[in-house]
Amino acid sequence: MIPGLREFLEEELEPLGHVQTIIPGRIRKTKKMVNELQVRYKYPVQGGAKLLAYSSGAVQELFVVTSRPEELKGFERKAAKVSQKERIKRKGVSQSQLDQRTAEFLHGLGEPEPCVFSPSPFQVEALELILQGDVVVTAPTGSGKTWIAERAIESFLEKGKTCWYTTPLKALSNQKYDNFRRLLGEERVGLLTGERKENASAPVIVATTEVFRNALYSGDQKPWLAVLDEAHYLGDEQRGTTWEEVIILAPAETRLLLLSATISNADEIISWMKKVRGKRPGLVKEQERPVPLRYGFLTHRKYVLSLDLDFIRSRKRAKSGFNPVKVVEALEERDLLPAIIFLPSRRDCDRAASKFQGFSWKDRASRWEVLAEAAKDNPYLWENSLSDPLVEAGVASHHAGHLTGWKVAVERMLAAGKLRAVFATTTLAAGLDVPARTVVLPTLMARDGLGTRFLSTLEFHQMTGRAGRRGKDRVGFVVLDPENEKDLFLALSLQNAEPEPIKSAFKISYHQILNLLYRFNFDKTRDILERSLLLFQQSTRKDFNEVKAQLGDELMKRIGILQKFKYLDESFYLTEFGRWAVLIRHENSLIFTELIRRQLYPSLSPAELAGWIGALAPGRCPRRAVCRLNLESLLKLAEELERFERRVGVSSVQFSPEEAWKRGAAVKLWAEGEEWARVVGEADIEEGDLQRLLLQTAEVLRQLEDLPLPIASMAKQAGDILLRAPVL
Repeated sequence: MIPGLREFLEEELEPLGHVQTIIPGRIRKTKKMVNELQVRYKYPVQGGAKLLAYSSGAVQELFVVTSRPEELKGFERKAAKVSQKERIKRKGVSQSQLDQRTAEFLHGLGEPEPCVFSPSPFQVEALELILQGDVVVTAPTGSGKTWIAERAIESFLEKGKTCWYTTPLKALSNQKYDNFRRLLGEERVGLLTGERKENASAPVIVATTEVFRNALYSGDQKPWLAVLDEAHYLGDEQRGTTWEEVIILAPAETRLLLLSATISNADEIISWMKKVRGKRPGLVKEQERPVPLRYGFLTHRKYVLSLDLDFIRSRKRAKSGFNPVKVVEALEERDLLPAIIFLPSRRDCDRAASKFQGFSWKDRASRWEVLAEAAKDNPYLWENSLSDPLVEAGVASHHAGHLTGWKVAVERMLAAGKLRAVFATTTLAAGLDVPARTVVLPTLMARDGLGTRFLSTLEFHQMTGRAGRRGKDRVGFVVLDPENEKDLFLALSLQNAEPEPIKSAFKISYHQILNLLYRFNFDKTRDILERSLLLFQQSTRKDFNEVKAQLGDELMKRIGILQKFKYLDESFYLTEFGRWAVLIRHENSLIFTELIRRQLYPSLSPAELAGWIGALAPGRCPRRAVCRLNLESLLKLAEELERFERRVGVSSVQFSPEEAWKRGAAVKLWAEGEEWARVVGEADIEEGDLQRLLLQTAEVLRQLEDLPLPIASMAKQAGDILLRAPVL
């Protein structure tokens, strides 16, 4: 563009509400010599207007797409080239003031002096308490909670005891599995995550919390120590029930170690655990972060000021909106890299990373080596359209739509300091231990299945808690760059706010009832359900008896359904069908058990069986159906069960027949041996979503494989077909 035009467009034209797009045209010489930029209206065109810009002996055409071109008529403006210093002065804050304020904000930036590690008092206290019984530890992100678990496991291993380390996420379990193998030796550590089973007889097992719950159902697991990492998942809508069951069912001799950065009602959780387990757990709280956080915001493109009311009023944000390239350049100028930049959606992350196509940055060879190592077993990673910005420019997109191998490679590069920036959704904040020097929040809005909303306090703290690397940073920086100044005032209130208290999300399910009645009698089963956190939290409220009655009523209604379909007899004992149905632990378990009991599967091929199972998986759905798959019998069965549940008065798992068809077709096509790229492209689904769909399908098939029934061999064949690269 001709001199001064870019600034003029960003500050004068783009902010006009009716202007949609500005398309710069060709530049040519002109005899009209002007030292200052001049922009003039020329004439209207279809969908907008044409303007001419003059500066330094050149003229450039501008095509403005606007719904109101008449408002640009008579437009004639002289826009003198205004220096950055002059613009700042006009805003009312001098450049020297901004320089001084930025220097004050960045004070202490850099790496700390090397020192010998010494455990913090809270770590020592927690280790002493775990020898006596259960312990709940709440401490900021990066403060060393995992160190407590590692030392405790080492201590119990020396005494010949067994230990479990559980996490809510498969990706996090895989990460911890790798860490513990390096720490303790490969032969002493195993992994159980549903579809993966590695060294299952090892004295230390890393697992998802669901797998540990399933082991407790059978009653044959009595580890000396069970670590429940990310314990705030007690309140998670999807997983919270599992966590409550683990705490209720864990043997008295098993010491539970709950770790979390964000439990604001820890005293209430402690009181509930005392009632459930008979002894009050130790509570260790740590408020101080090993790397202190400092909150600030970007202004005038390149200055970073403290998040202070007086400073906020002097802020000037680029009117063109969030510009990932300029933000990263501004952070680099201030030595604030590496940075994690959280954006609301996957598309936002990918679009931001793609802006760095053609850029280059140091350490290219190191990044290439990391990606090449990850791609040895997964060559599909090279086909990611963002591999060039990753390797060449040192920036990455990280979200659930990417393959696990891609995310692992990005996390390793970030941990090694080989990346400038990672554009991420909340998945990077939810438990994965990958911090950076700086966290950037261009918005405090989040998107979910219900639309756009403000971040919760918990989400805000999870994101900002990723700022500051222990041993690498003296200070962690949180930098906001929102379009709306209201976000800055919201951040002021959130930075010191307590996360939302954990509220029980306890639910009753068929597989839960069958597994409890398989091990306990009816009275004990009802007692276990009544010891839920849900009822404990209701105990001081007026509607306690009503909630308790509702829970008991739902239990009896679901038991009645299980009796109707011959899984329980009239005395609440498991029938022959019930004794194998306990092995299927899924929200749609009753549909799966009925398709087996009614012999709906023998005519299916292994690929079709995989498609039937995948059709009922949760999560994002492919946008297109890629092949023919007859789901008529399965859908009729699901509709029959839903009608019966509705008649009895209990909730059903909701699903769309159209989505079931699309999911099932994608799974079937992959199970038939089709190429990965074709399935992804024709199904119109992101790689990470397809991988997750296939893994969820394989997990159910693994459960069917364990059944003492003819379906087991077909399920094994189908599961083996699914679990080929890049799925696993």
